[in-house]
Amino acid sequence: MARTSSVRRPASARSGPLGWLLQLTLHDRLVLVVALVALALRLWPLGGASTDYDEGVYWQSLRAMAAGHPLFREVFSSQPPLFLLGLYPFYLVLGQSFVAARLAVVLYSLAGLAAIYFAGRAVAGRWAGLAACALLAVDPLYLRVSHTLQAEAPALAFQLVCVALAAEAANQPARDRKRRMLAASGAALGLGMMVKLFDLVALLPALLYLAVPLYAAFVGRDGRIRRPERDALLARARLILPDVGLFLAGMLAALLVVLLPFIGSWGALYDQVVRFHLAAASAASQGVGYNIALIWTNMFSAILVLLFVVGPLLALDRPTAKILPPLAWLLASLVLLLRQQPLFDHHVALLIPPLALLAGIVVGDVLNAPEGHLRAWPQTLKRTDTRRLVFVMVGFVSLLLLVMSASRNATAARPITADQRLTSTALERLTVPGDVVVSDDQYVAGLADRDVVPQLVDTSLVRIATGYLTTPQIEAIITQSDARVVLFASGRFDQLPGFRAWVRANFTEVGTFGGGRALYMKQPSAPVPV
Repeated sequence: MARTSSVRRPASARSGPLGWLLQLTLHDRLVLVVALVALALRLWPLGGASTDYDEGVYWQSLRAMAAGHPLFREVFSSQPPLFLLGLYPFYLVLGQSFVAARLAVVLYSLAGLAAIYFAGRAVAGRWAGLAACALLAVDPLYLRVSHTLQAEAPALAFQLVCVALAAEAANQPARDRKRRMLAASGAALGLGMMVKLFDLVALLPALLYLAVPLYAAFVGRDGRIRRPERDALLARARLILPDVGLFLAGMLAALLVVLLPFIGSWGALYDQVVRFHLAAASAASQGVGYNIALIWTNMFSAILVLLFVVGPLLALDRPTAKILPPLAWLLASLVLLLRQQPLFDHHVALLIPPLALLAGIVVGDVLNAPEGHLRAWPQTLKRTDTRRLVFVMVGFVSLLLLVMSASRNATAARPITADQRLTSTALERLTVPGDVVVSDDQYVAGLADRDVVPQLVDTSLVRIATGYLTTPQIEAIITQSDARVVLFASGRFDQLPGFRAWVRANFTEVGTFGGGRALYMKQPSAPVPV
C-alpha cells in the first residue's frame, strides 16, 4: 500500500492547478521564467515620467492622428510611416493614453524576444535560442527602448523577425514552406525599413543565411576551410539565386504596401523622412570621435556580453560558420552607428540583438560540439565541465544584466517632476478642452490633455538647426491654425530668433514658471497668478 501511495502522490500533484508546470522540461521552464521576467521589467516603468523629448513628439503625433490629421501632409514626421501607423491601432484599442502608446512599444519588444529565440534555435538549437533570448531580455540598452515611445524597439523587432525567418528557411527541406519563409523574411525587412531606415542592416545576415549552400562549399568534410572548385561554386550560386529573388520580392512588396497609400503626399514624405535626415547629418554633425565616445559610454552591458562570447569561443577547437551572419550583422550595425549624424543614446541599442544572437549561437555550438571539437577550458576541467561552465556563465551574465536593468527601471519609474506638474496643471487650468497649443515641450501639453498644432508636433533642436522650422514658418503656422496658446517650456523656442518677441506682441502672458518658462494666450487679459 505504501508503494501504491507513493506512486499516486506525484500523479495527484500533476493534476493540480500547477500540474502542467511540473510536466515541463527544464528548458521550457526556463523559457517561461525568461518570458515572465521580460514582461515584468517592461511593465514596471510604463507609468513613469518621460525623460526623453522624442516621447512627447510621438505622443502628440498619435493624438493628432486620432483627431483626423494625416501623416506628412499635416503631422510632421521624421520617421517612415509604419512607425506611427504600427503603434496607432494599439494606441486606439488600449485607451489613447501615454501608457497605451508605451505599451504598444512593449508588445513589439516582446515580439523581438520571441524572434531571437527562434533565430537562435534555428541556427544552433533550443539552448542557443534560450541563451540569446535571456541575454536580450535583461539587457539594459534593449530594455530602455522596450518601454520608451521611440522607433527602436519596433524596428529591431522587424529586424529579428527577418533574420529568424531567413535562418529557419535555410533549414527547410520542403521547397514550398521554404519559399513562404523567404518571402515573409523579405517582407519583414521591408516593413522594418518603413519603421526606421536603419533596418537595412538586417539585409546582410539574412542574405548570409540564404547563402549557406554557397559558403558551405568552402568547408571540407573535416570542417576545415578549403578552396572550392570553380564549377561547384557557380552551381551553388545558381542554386541560391531564386531564394534571393523571393526574399527581395517580399521586401519590395512590403515597401509598396506601406508607401502606396501615401502616393498623394510622396513629396512631403520624402522631404521629412529622407531630406530632413540628410540635412540633419550636415547641420548637427558632431564627428566620428563623438560617436565613438557615445557608443563606448553606453556599451558596458554589451561589453559583458561580448566577453561572454569570447570565453566560449575559446572552448571550441573550430568555431563554425554559423557565427558569420550575426557577426556581420553586428559589424554592419557598428559601422552605421559610427556614420550616423547626429547620434543619440537610444541608437546604440542597435548593437544588442546581433550581439545577443552571436552569444546564443556560441553557447549552442559549445553545448552541441562533438568531443573532438571541444577543448577542456581551462585545461584542468573535463569537457563536460566546460559545458556546465558555459551554462553557468549565461546565468551569471544574465543575472548581472538583470540587476543593472532593475536599477535603471527604478529611475525610469519615477513620477513626473514638480516643474512638469506645475506647468501642465497651469496649462490645463488656464485653457479649455479643444484649445490647440503650440509648445516646445509636447509631453507637458499631453499631460494637460491638450493637443498641439499637428505641423508642430516636432519642435526639436535638430529641426530648428536644419532650417526645417524657422521663425517665419512657426509664426505663419500659428496664424493659419488660429492657435490661442503658446507655451515656452523647454528652451527650444528660444533658438528661434525673434520668436518670443513676436509672441509677446501678439499674445498675453498669463503664467510664468521660472527659467524662461511662460504661458501666453491670445485673448488680452490680466496676468493670472500660478
